[in-house]
Amino acid sequence: MTDVTSLEAWLADARAAHHALQLGRQTVSVRFGDRVVEYAPANAQALAGYIASLERRIAAARGRRGPAVSPYVRTIG
Repeated sequence: MTDVTSLEAWLADARAAHHALQLGRQTVSVRFGDRVVEYAPANAQALAGYIASLERRIAAARGRRGPAVSPYVRTIG
């Protein structure tokens, strides 16, 4: 299991990358552990899903339930 400190660092990087995409960057890279994943505006939803996943993992590691809806996941309706 990954420690909370690593998860929080990855979450900060992912949030910064998501912000950069929202500001018009064409591609962003997110590093977690020894992996690097590139995201483009076309797959920004996948990045939002990754952010939500990290938020849930951090909440679980702290013994809490995560947020009901991540601010990075857009609801459809």
